[in-house]
Amino acid sequence: MPKINSFSFGSLTIDSKKYEDDMVIHWDGEITPRESSHTFSKSELIDILLKGPETIIIGTGTGDCVKIDKAAEQFARSKNIEFIIKKTPEAVEEFNKLSRNKKVIAVIHVTC
Repeated sequence: MPKINSFSFGSLTIDSKKYEDDMVIHWDGEITPRESSHTFSKSELIDILLKGPETIIIGTGTGDCVKIDKAAEQFARSKNIEFIIKKTPEAVEEFNKLSRNKKVIAVIHVTC
């Protein structure tokens, strides 16, 4: 299970490795770059669902700039996936807390 060690504007440290791009952190330890975007779409969600998460956390940036497509949120909930949307600092805390006991995927926007 990966752990987010720290977050500061423009960077994220996961398992002691620093990243300076938006990232997707999978419950099974896989860490993948996310194409930087200010929208989280249903098609992006469908790709993430292939990993079988129980919970998806979206970190919307420090200024809450990432907008969530309502169709994505509704689709996740229709599949009984817990769908949490928070500013990135709070999303990081939530991921570290929930990932101890659940299959959690976090989509983290590292800037605005």
